[in-house]
Amino acid sequence: MDLKRRNFIKKSGIFTAAGFLPGSFSALAAALDTSSEVQNNNAFIIRDANIITVDDVLGNFENASVLVKNGKIAEIGENISVPEGIEVINGKGFIVMPGLIDCHWHMWTSLLRSMAGDSEQQGYFPMTTRYSRLYSEKDMKIATKYAAAEALQSGITTVCDYNHNARSPAMVLAGCEALAEAGIRAQVLYGNYRDQEPSEPTHFDGIRQVMTKLQEDKKYHLLFLGLGSRGVGYNKLKSDWEKARELNLRISIHASSNEDQKGQIQKLESLGLLKSDVHIIHGNAITPQEIKAVKRSGASITMTPYSEMRIGYGLPKVNELHEAGVNTSLGVDTTGLSGNADMFAIMKLILNLSNAKAKNEFYLHPKEVLKMATINGARTLGIEDITGSLTPGKRADLIMLNRNDLNFSSGKRLEHLIVEAAQPKNVHFVCIDGKIIKRDGQLTRLDTDEIVNDAEDAFESMHRKINQ
Repeated sequence: MDLKRRNFIKKSGIFTAAGFLPGSFSALAAALDTSSEVQNNNAFIIRDANIITVDDVLGNFENASVLVKNGKIAEIGENISVPEGIEVINGKGFIVMPGLIDCHWHMWTSLLRSMAGDSEQQGYFPMTTRYSRLYSEKDMKIATKYAAAEALQSGITTVCDYNHNARSPAMVLAGCEALAEAGIRAQVLYGNYRDQEPSEPTHFDGIRQVMTKLQEDKKYHLLFLGLGSRGVGYNKLKSDWEKARELNLRISIHASSNEDQKGQIQKLESLGLLKSDVHIIHGNAITPQEIKAVKRSGASITMTPYSEMRIGYGLPKVNELHEAGVNTSLGVDTTGLSGNADMFAIMKLILNLSNAKAKNEFYLHPKEVLKMATINGARTLGIEDITGSLTPGKRADLIMLNRNDLNFSSGKRLEHLIVEAAQPKNVHFVCIDGKIIKRDGQLTRLDTDEIVNDAEDAFESMHRKINQ
């Protein structure tokens, strides 16, 4: 779309869920319907905001509005009529953008914040293995809700929760319960568990049980299941993936994370497993040939730079993947290594690492990094038609950033500001599926004091047992 036409459409204010329909009064009337969702406070309009859509057709808007109805983005533009009775939110001084999407997080490890120690025995893997054996279903729920609250405070509206403490279906469902109560959109990956014997089969009966529960109980409507695959060396990997695909589950796997794991992605290709439903985590040791294979297959790769660097996997291959056109996304991985769940910091680190490796100030544009944390993440999870950009017709997953905050004020290059200056404290407002989850800087459905107390009590109880 040329700039002149785009500017005309923006000024007309008629980007709607039905598309660009000038003169279509019936479509406009449908978009402005003020029935039950208004009365149920499930519709609102944000006025006079700067809008970053992350939609290449729509582009960005200054002093424009976003209309939300029926949980969807109904309209974006500069001249939107306000339906009678609808809540009007003042967006002046704010940036409205899609909610951030975290594509890899072991949320159950959130109780173990920065517990990876300074010796081999205290390292991340042995430490989390010891604690994992002590987790109860209650602990799984507490830990996942603790992580979800931090995600929401930080502007993350979708998470990929890789549960690799899946000792039973009940342990997985406990995490699902927490995510549902938090109101966050999530892919839940049913994985294995740390000390699971290689001879023990993957729990597909449990996977089917959890899958049925998520599909049948409406409270889980924002959750969907995937397979958290066992490693490339597992002797029944191909059979597992065939079963997952029969269930229409997308597949995530840690592969080629470090030099000792080099060649793992090549093995996936040789087994005929690489397809567009595959989500590779880390890939720090990926080879040029493997990059070509991933690109051909349509698979995605998630980089978690803080955990990867902290544990010694090396630097993410961001430039090589970017140049090859591989869909790349971002993740926290575990606060046991990363310390916190700051996706803004992750974006900034990726941008700076990329330019540093290229020795070029202009190599990677912040817009591309912002895509990694939004629409690319949606593609990784297979939900790009639902979320990831502010596009009329998609679900209303959006956040507002306060330009009046000291660290986020001044300047006019908004995408640069989001990637280089924004922090979780600038997230003023969060909406998921049309429901307001955070308003005026405060979560609306979670008691953070209670969540912190529960998390600290659960951790202390396990810590005492570990040190007896």
